Amino acid sequence: MKHMSWARRSLALACTMIRDPADGLQQIGSERAVNALAFLLMFGAVTAFLTPVQLSLGFEDINGLHAGGQAEVLAKEVSRLYHLSNEWRPFLIEAGYVLILAISTGYVHLILKVMGGKGSMKNTFKMIAYGDVPGLLFGWIPYFATISALWAAVIQLLIGPLIVHKISWAKATAFFSVLIGVGIIDIALQGL
Repeated sequence: MKHMSWARRSLALACTMIRDPADGLQQIGSERAVNALAFLLMFGAVTAFLTPVQLSLGFEDINGLHAGGQAEVLAKEVSRLYHLSNEWRPFLIEAGYVLILAISTGYVHLILKVMGGKGSMKNTFKMIAYGDVPGLLFGWIPYFATISALWAAVIQLLIGPLIVHKISWAKATAFFSVLIGVGIIDIALQGL
């Protein structure tokens, strides 16, 4: 896979992350961090640019369970705050991906280190970026956004800590449960 073009390698890696996330997470070890960022923005463009289509059809099915979903929520709030039309959403979402990736990497890495995780900050960055592929590719589909967000969260917060940080199944399950619980509570509070 090393001699393929970056775009072909990224597409192959995205397919692997969807089909066999454990294998995909093992493959990202040799990837550069800049490639992970480019991957996030390339695949994020799918949802970012299809979100206005979703909105024009009357659907606002976004959630914050995955990093991409958090960027979509942020873009929605910025649009509302500054009275921006839906055409601005793709650009706000892509900018949000970068911001949320940086924030998520920081707090996820810190928590995993406290739990005895072995991965580096760069590994956590790649785990979050590559692990968000289900949400990035399918997060724009009405009523499927939540399923794709949960799928991404399982990769980023359960399988990723097991593979990338080498923490135990019990610790990974507790980590996943707590962060998903916080995410669900946050979503519920946003609806009030």
